[in-house]
Amino acid sequence: MTEQQIKEVFESYGLSKMYTRFQTPLYVTGLFDEVEEDQLEDFFDHFELSPDVFFDEFRFWFQYYTVAQRHM
Repeated sequence: MTEQQIKEVFESYGLSKMYTRFQTPLYVTGLFDEVEEDQLEDFFDHFELSPDVFFDEFRFWFQYYTVAQRHM
């Protein structure tokens, strides 16, 4: 997924401030390098995280969700 796509998904869920905080860690970790836009949207549809969540916690829940989806 491109940076612009990631930004647009975060913004569409009202999480533009979270995206701003996570922009660099997302790039450095490559968390969304092999992720499709609909997977991130699906995650946001099923998880409600505090806007003040730390990046490591966000990454944990996102990876947990994607692994769980593969096994269903």
